[in-house]
Amino acid sequence: MKQVNSILRSADGHHILAGGLNALDATDYSGDRWADIVKYYEEIGKPAPKTEVMRYLKAKRYVDAKDFAGECEAVVVVAKGQDVQGTCKYGTRVDYILASPNSPYKFVPGSYAVVSSRGTSDHHIVKADVTVAGDDGARSVRRQRVVRMSKGSAKGIWAAR
Repeated sequence: MKQVNSILRSADGHHILAGGLNALDATDYSGDRWADIVKYYEEIGKPAPKTEVMRYLKAKRYVDAKDFAGECEAVVVVAKGQDVQGTCKYGTRVDYILASPNSPYKFVPGSYAVVSSRGTSDHHIVKADVTVAGDDGARSVRRQRVVRMSKGSAKGIWAAR
């Protein structure tokens, strides 16, 4: 939670928050599936799944790109009792793309997808197309911005150059 609060405090205006939050959104799962997840975590000696981060972000009215899902890649399985593709080896979703509240950044319907990392990572890739609404809210244009990241940070926060 400290990292998320730090990131949100440093955000200037509207933004997209994306990455591995290593937190679950309990609303992604049925009651039975959630019980299975908790039981599995216990069996492998992991602490109970953390949901505080996603509850906090949803309470702040962040928009989840998952709500704009398209077709899923066949290799990325959706478990029974779960309405979203898993993004990690446990079959749960821990990677997110979120838009800040009242943001001009709008997710394109049908564009969110989870793509297999094909053995290059223990997390799958999440992607979504974004449009930027104009000041009048009527026009949308696609923009691309390449951001070079600084060397890295022990705190998990990087500065754009």
